[in-house]
Amino acid sequence: MKVVLIRHGESQANKIDREQYKLLCGRYDCDLTERGIEQALSLKDNELIKNADAVYCSPLKRTVHTAKLLTDKELYIDERIQERTMGDFDGKTLADLDKNPKYSNYFTDAKYMNFRNSFTVSAPNGENYSDVVERVTDFLNEIYAKNHKQVVIVSHAVAIRCLIKVINNLSEEETLKLSIKQCEPVVCNYKS
Repeated sequence: MKVVLIRHGESQANKIDREQYKLLCGRYDCDLTERGIEQALSLKDNELIKNADAVYCSPLKRTVHTAKLLTDKELYIDERIQERTMGDFDGKTLADLDKNPKYSNYFTDAKYMNFRNSFTVSAPNGENYSDVVERVTDFLNEIYAKNHKQVVIVSHAVAIRCLIKVINNLSEEETLKLSIKQCEPVVCNYKS
């Protein structure tokens, strides 16, 4: 099955993160910026999307909006491909969290400091990469069983990294090095 992975267009949280300070978006639900809308519209007539048997997307606003701009096809919303939750940190800035003594170990203890890019450590009440790998593996196996020839999946950076890890059997290190750009399709072939 050919899998076309597309990260949503620039979101309001991405813009804040880029322009002002480090924002831990996670499942903070926000929409696209004007730039994000333009990014998504740039793919409107893309053959990879036109030739898809099915289009799946995360339930978060930024992915649903992106998917609706890409195609008029029916969208299949699936929670298993939404972004990793940052738990208590969703929608908060690193600066705000760093000031909170409750979370000081996430900024001072080497065991916790890598919570944003770890297969074992997560933010409080959040997910790590291993958690995401587990749910996207279940998702991939389910859609593979439907005998699609080609699918489009509109999702998020961490979820897409984990999908690529599963599809291409990547190591943890290789997975963390993946750069997932907004609205730039990544094409993979999946065999269960």
